Amino acid sequence: MGRSEAGTRRNGGGWALVTGASAGIGAELARAFASRRYDLVLAARREPEIDALGRELAAAHAVRVMTMPVDLSLAGAPQAMAEALRAAGVEVAVLVNNAGVLIEGPFATEPLDDVVNLLQVNVVALTALTRLFLPAMIARGEGRILNVASIAAFMPVPRLAVYAAAKAFVLSLTEALAEELHGTGVTATALCPGLTDTAMMRGSALGRPIPAAMVMSPRAVAEAGCAACLKGETIVAPGLVNRLIAGSASMAPRPLVRAVGGAMNGGGWERLAAALRGFGGAGGRRS
Repeated sequence: MGRSEAGTRRNGGGWALVTGASAGIGAELARAFASRRYDLVLAARREPEIDALGRELAAAHAVRVMTMPVDLSLAGAPQAMAEALRAAGVEVAVLVNNAGVLIEGPFATEPLDDVVNLLQVNVVALTALTRLFLPAMIARGEGRILNVASIAAFMPVPRLAVYAAAKAFVLSLTEALAEELHGTGVTATALCPGLTDTAMMRGSALGRPIPAAMVMSPRAVAEAGCAACLKGETIVAPGLVNRLIAGSASMAPRPLVRAVGGAMNGGGWERLAAALRGFGGAGGRRS
């Protein structure tokens, strides 16, 4: 599993492993780390895309690139990746858990196989990869973990119930690890993007009722995430609106948070307006 593109020299940053690197935020994260002189392991299901990206980055930044076609919905995939990299002598200095899938619709009618697949990729594989590569980072006294969560991690999102819950897991895990890792030289960062112009978003209801000005580019999101990761920040929510949402979600009354989550996914604007009116009274509403 894996193939290398020619690189001219060893880079000071070490190896960055990026999952879900074939497009969108993942591809831009790969570009961001390559521009900072990190060698790359690009992992994704779509082999032609990561091969093309690998050639681009090897030529543009004189970095070494290894490509790993892999399906993280398969239970043994994280272990196979770790074993392949160990056999190749690759020490992962930065682990970027970006791979993810999205399913949309009422939870009661979502196919169970799709629900399990989402949890396998977004939760189980991310957790397994972190567990597999973290001990070596601690032993070396340095390392960075960047887990791609979402602004949805801060609130329930109707019709994206499993996706939002999975991202909440990622955020909670990352924050816990950040505390556990104090003093080890290893840090954990959660990247929590809001609406981003990716194929995943364009294929869902998320982007349709939202003004274009609120949608960020994958490159801007990736640059913010890469910079925060290398600085050792724990949470980064790129964009002013997203920072406001992240900062206020823990303090706002839960009915209001739920209404905001519903409005984010292409509906529920009337309920949001009603919730806001309800909190205008002296007593507010109960959770």
